[in-house]
Amino acid sequence: MNFTTINKGAYNLHLIKTKKFKTITIDINFYRDIKKEEITKRNLLKMVLLDSSKNYRSEKDLIIESENLYDIKVSSSISRIGRFSNLSFQTKFLNEKYTEKGMDEESVVFFLDLLFNPNIKDNTFVNIDKQKERLRQDIESIKDNKPKLANLKLMEKIKDMPYSLNTYGYIEDLDKIDGKNLYEYYKEVLEKDQIDIFVLGDIDTSLMKKLFDKYFIINTFKKENKNLLVPELTKRKRITRYREYMDVNQAQIILLLSLNNLTDFERKYTIKVLNEVLGGSSYSILFDRVREKKGYCYYINASVKAYDNIMVINSGVEKENTDKCIKLIRKCLKEVKDGKIDEELISSSIKTIVSGIKSSYDNPLSIINTYFSKVLVGTAEEDDRIKAFQSITKDNLVNVAKKISVHSILTLEKGDSNE
Repeated sequence: MNFTTINKGAYNLHLIKTKKFKTITIDINFYRDIKKEEITKRNLLKMVLLDSSKNYRSEKDLIIESENLYDIKVSSSISRIGRFSNLSFQTKFLNEKYTEKGMDEESVVFFLDLLFNPNIKDNTFVNIDKQKERLRQDIESIKDNKPKLANLKLMEKIKDMPYSLNTYGYIEDLDKIDGKNLYEYYKEVLEKDQIDIFVLGDIDTSLMKKLFDKYFIINTFKKENKNLLVPELTKRKRITRYREYMDVNQAQIILLLSLNNLTDFERKYTIKVLNEVLGGSSYSILFDRVREKKGYCYYINASVKAYDNIMVINSGVEKENTDKCIKLIRKCLKEVKDGKIDEELISSSIKTIVSGIKSSYDNPLSIINTYFSKVLVGTAEEDDRIKAFQSITKDNLVNVAKKISVHSILTLEKGDSNE
């Protein structure tokens, strides 16, 4: 793959030339420091912009044009990357080498028309009610996903941290949004958000440069800020325990663990191996000890958020097993710190991670995500990453495990919410 970056001042254009795919994939990322009062607007904006434009005012118009462009796909997403809220728009279309000459340009023009030629009248987005209702349903649906709800309830307790925010948005903020103030926010996003664009495929790089020069109509110079690292949690002498009550069939346990004083190598590599060893798979320590051998839970897993400086352990249990489950999880953590880790488990965990790295290059968006990580945090090339993971030893894992401490625990149990 040939990777080239062009700094346009207002945005960075990243071109990834590869003959691996018959399609061209474009991913445009708008990102800035996350703020609670903006989250709902950003979620609604990603829906409204792809719903219509001045040239394609109805769903029927969009479908007809998509078919004319050989079934072009357009999508959007919201994610949080450390301190940043990332508003992303993607498109994938057949390379004109497999269709007809000129289709690459027509596809790019169609995609950018949705972003830069919105369906507005008198500086107001037209017909946003349908998308507001869709977003309302998305936000309200969280209560039906109990693991996600329990996680959100614990994170909300950790004030002033980016991960304490509900990235889906807030009903009370949704009710305040109208077509006019959403359009004002849209203009602010174009003017102030940092922008990184990735184009991947067997592309004509000179053509892509010309197309974005011509059709990507943002020229506001932006000072780059790639500092996405979230501050560390202060270590607690005593773990804080929270209990929430709802009408649930299965109790949920969430443990929030703080990561303190990680080196750059530990953040990029060691902690990811430790997470895999501890609770990343069906052969991990927690799965084997807590679920398989003791049968305390229905499921259990660990996930690391290295640039949030946290790790999270989730489990679904019968209410009477909550305390036994928590006690055993903490015992497993202590044993890891004491070096009680099977070498074969370490080896298989590293193999799983390496396999994941290799398979990620089979998917265009996974490749783009890898290069986006390279831009944001200096992620190494594939071979160097694999060598780094393969170099990790038990001693490395024990040293990192000693930098982990349980910060707080939340259980979501069956009962009256007034308990």
